[in-house]
Amino acid sequence: MTIPARRYVLGWSLLALLAVAGGCFADRPAAQPERTLFAFEDAAELDRLHWQCGTFMEQDVRHATAGRYSLRVEMYPSAEYPGFKAGITRGWQGYKKLLVDIYHPGAAEMQLAYRIDDRDDNPPHEDRANGRIVLQPGANIVSLDLENLKTSGSDRRLDLTRIRGLYLFVHRPPQPVILYLDQLRLVNE
Repeated sequence: MTIPARRYVLGWSLLALLAVAGGCFADRPAAQPERTLFAFEDAAELDRLHWQCGTFMEQDVRHATAGRYSLRVEMYPSAEYPGFKAGITRGWQGYKKLLVDIYHPGAAEMQLAYRIDDRDDNPPHEDRANGRIVLQPGANIVSLDLENLKTSGSDRRLDLTRIRGLYLFVHRPPQPVILYLDQLRLVNE
């Protein structure tokens, strides 16, 4: 049986293309099992945070879950949305969850809001991921499922290659709120 020359050349061309494409993807490192976004061990990390009136943040040795320091975040009633606000420079693709260790020293449960942006231009509420987390008194490990992060208005899936901002905040707290954050990390579990 003879294979027509055209099919033979097409087959070899396709095989060569797959070999080259496979080589390109082989050079890309697979996502590590875990990537730390913030550990608060290095004061230079604090430069990546957005500082604003109504929120005070500092390294603290209390309630650290890894390393020596946690980040103490004090949120005051004088601000509308006081809290932790960080610029993100690398995408979150290849990871399944965002985990955050949060210690809540209060006596009653409280709600903490989150906001995640995948655009640089301060997107409106309906074009970013927004949600609420219930914190119990004491140690909490907050887990957000990245594969299901969607915008509030259009239900658009966030582009994990373009994550630009992460915010954890309270809306007009009636009294000062203190939380301790540590080990903001992406995981593959």
